[in-house]
Amino acid sequence: MPTKKIFILIFLFLFTGCQAKTPESEMPSTDTPSLQNIDPVKLAWFYKPPEDGTPLVALAENFDTFVLTHYDEDERDELRELGVKAPFLQYLLFVQIQDPGSCDEEPYGNQVAYKEGDFCTISAEHPGWFLRDSDGKIIRKKKNVFMDPGNIEYREFWLARTKEMQEEYNWDGVFIDNVEASLNKFERLEQLPEKYPTDESYQAAVEGFLDYVYGQYFKPYQRPVYANIIEYEEEDVWLRYLNYLDGAMLEDFAVDYNDRYYRKSYWETQMNMSLQAQSMGKSLILVSQGEMPDTERARFSFASYLLVNNGSASFRYTDSDHYEDVWLYQNYVLDLGSPKGAFYESDGGWRRDFENGDVFVNPTSHISEIRIIK
Repeated sequence: MPTKKIFILIFLFLFTGCQAKTPESEMPSTDTPSLQNIDPVKLAWFYKPPEDGTPLVALAENFDTFVLTHYDEDERDELRELGVKAPFLQYLLFVQIQDPGSCDEEPYGNQVAYKEGDFCTISAEHPGWFLRDSDGKIIRKKKNVFMDPGNIEYREFWLARTKEMQEEYNWDGVFIDNVEASLNKFERLEQLPEKYPTDESYQAAVEGFLDYVYGQYFKPYQRPVYANIIEYEEEDVWLRYLNYLDGAMLEDFAVDYNDRYYRKSYWETQMNMSLQAQSMGKSLILVSQGEMPDTERARFSFASYLLVNNGSASFRYTDSDHYEDVWLYQNYVLDLGSPKGAFYESDGGWRRDFENGDVFVNPTSHISEIRIIK
């Protein structure tokens, strides 16, 4: 296998001019909390330790939010020794468990059926826990098998195993990945669940699951629980799930996958979601997808984050195929100071003023600007 290149990157994003254009719609307003002494830049790291040769000290010095996975406890503890005080969230899949292909093979540590023989035992003793299509077949995506979020016994099993891992392995909280907000993924797999024929029925089951685990464990024991809410069609569903979470991830923040940009209206929807979530007292992990050398896209994504961070949001510009690589950009260390207020319409886009500069984003032309003004 060829040695991976070390992607420790510091790029100075080139400033670009602003084109004047009247916005087509107004951004929905959201109350802005006190912004005094807010650090405008917080960076997020997930889900595994670096695999590009970057030392852990670089994570400790540059990142503020941490999500790692079972079997990463040694690296997690080293980061604690290096001075990281932030909670370490344990990555767990939502209603998916792994079929390792053999009853004697050790499963991945990223899901609750992590013990040897778990899949075989569940298959034999709890066939009703699985999510099945209209032909009675278990719904799966490669080795990941989908479970029924509405099944009470599976909920109890998920929570019991989560509590066990949290307490035995000394984690501070949980990050739940792939919390579905629609049936879109099942439609792409061409395996629709018979039990949940509509988005609304599946959403109700997911919401019940989140309500159960939050009320039974995370809230009373004051352990943070975040989730990556995906496949949402409407922001109301995404915001509704937040009632049972302490934080959420947007894994496609400000820009789409595969080098595409979002239309202006959808970009504004995500800005509003980010503001609404923070006004609810929730934390956010805002992740923008792109290629490492694409500094214009990286700046546009980061500037969009700076517009909405009211103190409870962290950011990462990365690529889903390179989550184990560390990319650091010069803009992350610019001394903007605290924001002076909320962002506002300006020159056909949106601008926010900071103590030492300002930030501008035009979601139509994809022009962005981060300026230090002293």
